Amino acid sequence: MPVAGPRRYTNLFRNIGNPFEYILDKLHDRGRMLHFVTKPNKIAFDVPASLYQVFKEIFMADVYNVGALMRVLPDDPLVIDIGANAGFFDILLLSKIKNAQIYAYEPLSSNIERMRSVASSNRRFDKSVTINPFAVTGTSCEMLRLYAQDTEDNQVVASSLKGFNTDNTKELWIPAISLSEIVANIPKAKIDLLKMDCEGGEYDIVLNTPPDVVRRIERMLVEVHDVDSQFNINTFSRYLGELGYDVNYTSINGFCYALEACKK
Repeated sequence: MPVAGPRRYTNLFRNIGNPFEYILDKLHDRGRMLHFVTKPNKIAFDVPASLYQVFKEIFMADVYNVGALMRVLPDDPLVIDIGANAGFFDILLLSKIKNAQIYAYEPLSSNIERMRSVASSNRRFDKSVTINPFAVTGTSCEMLRLYAQDTEDNQVVASSLKGFNTDNTKELWIPAISLSEIVANIPKAKIDLLKMDCEGGEYDIVLNTPPDVVRRIERMLVEVHDVDSQFNINTFSRYLGELGYDVNYTSINGFCYALEACKK
């Protein structure tokens, strides 16, 4: 369950080696580029003002409950991260589980470049994270149309669904790869963790991937968005239950949920 209130600062001090970088900026409200180093395994990374909210969700609110993940994942988990954004989840996971192998998929060039900048200055990230500049689908296609904000800054709300966010006024055509293709190219029999945050794309990816492929995934962490009466948290969680997963979810806001699914 996402942490709120003062407890977020406990996570900040637990996850970040220089937490006063955030606190001083908050007190002075400067909105500058922040520079952090994780702990216990050190990975240095920058956070621009456009990604403050993502940083807070992952390193402070802990929407993916990384502490619990550490207790259930193996020492060398194989992870697929769909909608990796600037790689903050991957950074946090590697700061706790140094031998994780992560395949990160991100469609937006500004976010990809930020991940690559982390890789260029951090050997652990470069060694452990394979950065893939693709949108991910359930139904195979060469290119996927995304709707994004008309900005060169890093952003978090690009979606394949028109009207998903009123700020998404720019159309982009992005090279795409299906989840089935991703899994087929992984030699291990199982994927220890699928993390997914793709602004409504979770329905196409999971519902249109063959069930036997989905079942190769041991555990999922998914941000699920209520789209309409057909595509919502209830239908999504019920489908995973039918595939043989135990499913739990908590509300992040009025239309978005943090869902965890684990094979029975």
